[in-house]
Amino acid sequence: MSKLERRRFLKAAGASAAGVSAALGAPGVLGASLNAPGASPAGPAPEVPGPTPYPKLSVITPYTPEKLRFAGAAGYEGVVVPLDKNFSPELSDSQIDQVLATARDAGVRIISIECMWGFNHIARDPAHRRDNQAHFIRCLEFAHRLGCKFVGTFSGGMPHAPMADQAKALADAFNEQYLPVCDKLDMNMGWENFPTQENFATVPAAWNAVFAQVPSPRLGLEFDPSHLVRQYIDPVRAAWDVQARIHAVHAKDTEITKPVLQQVGIHGEGWWRYRIPGQGLIDWPAFITVLLQAKFAGGIAVEHEDEFWDKPNTENEPDFPQERKDGFILAHRFLTMYLPGRVAQTT
Repeated sequence: MSKLERRRFLKAAGASAAGVSAALGAPGVLGASLNAPGASPAGPAPEVPGPTPYPKLSVITPYTPEKLRFAGAAGYEGVVVPLDKNFSPELSDSQIDQVLATARDAGVRIISIECMWGFNHIARDPAHRRDNQAHFIRCLEFAHRLGCKFVGTFSGGMPHAPMADQAKALADAFNEQYLPVCDKLDMNMGWENFPTQENFATVPAAWNAVFAQVPSPRLGLEFDPSHLVRQYIDPVRAAWDVQARIHAVHAKDTEITKPVLQQVGIHGEGWWRYRIPGQGLIDWPAFITVLLQAKFAGGIAVEHEDEFWDKPNTENEPDFPQERKDGFILAHRFLTMYLPGRVAQTT
């Protein structure tokens, strides 16, 4: 997309976002009155999208009724919810019923849950490893109770251990501990390729080493193309090569600021940053074409880490700040240009 085309797109997307806001009852301010004190949805609750053969455009968000209502009003089909102290396997059946009722009232489905930090599946200490695996099995069961078919996680890590040793440890954990549970619950699981100490399998060589030892397709990736861009790995080619193992997608972009890179080099700081989809370097039409070619029907979840469309220190607020809502609305507008089915028809 040229600079001129991008300016035209952003202008059109801004107009579209304003239209969404007007529909939410806030002329001139994107969605400001969606959760105004005392406000209640007009008319019947929105219809929850049913199963489709297409990707499900979603947002990654902590669980709150306000955030789920925003996601539905902005046209998203679902939400991907990370674990936290208020959203965990400790919820009772009645609490889970309330979560599901809240999602239905918002017109969204809980597509999947995320169990990232604190789940080192291959921890060096045997007792720690055993506890982590038992906790993760409870998360698989929790997701099943919510009606989900996928749980996202990290691959785990043993710092300074050879990659082959770590790949074998993860394959063993899945084959011996997780696969029987996944088969019983009809559940898939996979890790996000986010480079961090507790996530060794973040590049093609590492994840291929795991898959070579795991015949079951229930183990795959929560594929995030943005992490590959900053490692100078082609995300479209990487997705093509592993398309049958992509069970979920994180949708965010990466911008590389070349004048900064020129000064600090790849080991410096500040030369790359995450953006909302369409405002970085990823070739989204080509990437989504790979997903469609593979008949991917899982969640494409917008992971909003773009400082230009956000307000600092609002993570624990019950609702999104207006700046963050604007980013989600623009991301939805951009991605639905390339997605077939219900999401494209509602824009």
